[in-house]
Amino acid sequence: MATAVTRRSVLAVIGVGLGAVLTGCDSAEEPTVSTATPGPGQPPDPAEPNDPAEPSDPTATTGADAAVLLLALERTRTLSARCRRIRGATGRHQQAQEQVQLALDEQVRVLTEVLEAGHVALPEPSDPGDAAAATSGGAPRSGAQEDAQATADPEDSAGSTDPPADGDAATATVPAAERAVADLRALGQDCLDDITPAALTALSEVSADNLPMLLSIAGQRGATASLFGQQPQWQKLSGPTGDPAAALLDAYRPAVYGFEVLAARSRGDERTAYEAVLTPLREVTRQITQLAGDAAAPAPLGYGLPDGAAGQERRARLASDLLAVLPPTIMAPTTGFAGDPAAVAGSVRLLADVVRLAQPWRAVTGFPGMQVAGA
Repeated sequence: MATAVTRRSVLAVIGVGLGAVLTGCDSAEEPTVSTATPGPGQPPDPAEPNDPAEPSDPTATTGADAAVLLLALERTRTLSARCRRIRGATGRHQQAQEQVQLALDEQVRVLTEVLEAGHVALPEPSDPGDAAAATSGGAPRSGAQEDAQATADPEDSAGSTDPPADGDAATATVPAAERAVADLRALGQDCLDDITPAALTALSEVSADNLPMLLSIAGQRGATASLFGQQPQWQKLSGPTGDPAAALLDAYRPAVYGFEVLAARSRGDERTAYEAVLTPLREVTRQITQLAGDAAAPAPLGYGLPDGAAGQERRARLASDLLAVLPPTIMAPTTGFAGDPAAVAGSVRLLADVVRLAQPWRAVTGFPGMQVAGA
């Protein structure tokens, strides 16, 4: 096998304790739950995945992985530049766009660093201005910034250079916010190309060194498509199976229980938000249980919740904590999925769905389930 691009000092799978939010119990008592990180000299929770790998020297790159990573960089540069050109989004659309922009810029930066660490010659960006904005972490402008820009540069204030979704040439008569929504939907449609069955099968052929990073990017693209109003056409969930699927249950089961409690303790729009997460979590947990087969342990009779989950603000924090455990749990075994199309496709789907469900409480990041060194 050709030497793969690797830079463990750049990316590492996060270790998140599955018992940090909820702990299983086989009695009616609710045990005390600690979210504290073990102090010096204290052993880690035995349920936690291993700590991120120690930094290692990057190796020279040859073979197929270099080509795949170069294509990923060019693709990400294009999406980042396109997202940045969309102007006028408001409310939740603006929030999602800003998060996605930062995520894409982070991907550009990290992919560039990984390729440079592997001594791969990089093509020049098609738009140096966009590359500079990505390097500096530039985000979409809005509000007063848009007004100021429109005054300073009337030609640029016309909005996105992409045509509207309905092909209407009279874009000047379309409100900026409405035009932005259409442009974001078109961007979401473009992101669907990264999670087609063919794309995910090709992803499974990447080396184990680079698979987690590229799988995480694919998960971000699937979530972005959904957030921008598109519906990914996922294939039936058929992987991972066995022990990796059983490990997922240790995070999904507490999440289901936690959201059941959150929904029961809330009312109105707040309850609707929790139920919108609970329903898909229940369904996917049933599917994962089937995939785990005999490896699945019996579900505990109940789980302990942290004290004081009665206030709306505390409930929101608990929702965030419950969902924070899922991406790193999904990502933890992915190094071993090289050459397993079902496990790769299933992991991308699970990751995309979790990032989408968590977005009201947790921002979209460039590498969900992973951490970027120094971030």
